[in-house]
Amino acid sequence: MSVADTQERPVDPALARRWRDAEAAFFGGTITEPEMYDASIRLVRGLADSLRDAISEAALEDAYETRGGAWFEARMAVMNLPHADWLDLDTARDAAFNLRLGELRGEILTRATAARLAAARQAGEAWLVAADGEVGIAGQRTYRRVEIHTRSGVALFGYSARDWQRGETFWLEVVPVDPDSGARVRGAPSLQEPRAYSDRPALTRAFGRARRQYGQGA
Repeated sequence: MSVADTQERPVDPALARRWRDAEAAFFGGTITEPEMYDASIRLVRGLADSLRDAISEAALEDAYETRGGAWFEARMAVMNLPHADWLDLDTARDAAFNLRLGELRGEILTRATAARLAAARQAGEAWLVAADGEVGIAGQRTYRRVEIHTRSGVALFGYSARDWQRGETFWLEVVPVDPDSGARVRGAPSLQEPRAYSDRPALTRAFGRARRQYGQGA
């Protein structure tokens, strides 16, 4: 097997499923306790940040074999997070690997989006639906839809969020993006701050209004 083949080897599906299930279990046990949930996010985010040297799925799977209890303890010390009775170390570690895996696959998606934008522009299409469906974030399944104008550098970012008081709320934000890559322009303010909607049909109607508003004259 060549080096290129090794770098392109995806994480074993069974292992990826284990990581995904661990994330859901880890956050699911803390979601009703705000302070505990916040600490859980800090922990998993901090662990995932220390996996950024794994720049391929193959490298991430290899790291899983070598970064065990000692690595976890060292990361805990750096983050200055106290041990707690609720903390399942193995599940937290798996959740962090799942987060890093999502980031790697997101980077691949970014490259694919750039290619799709170029093709849509060439075909004379005004809008590209870059994403539409459910995604897993911090142990929750949430809705996400992204539409990018192929020429003007405007993206409509729709998503849902849940909490234990209000249930699921849908939001639409309009943001400036690089028209070539579709990546959000760093440091640039939103063109429209997030607005809340009660359900997905209401969000769909908001998308239609935004397309008419931000597609004019582009």
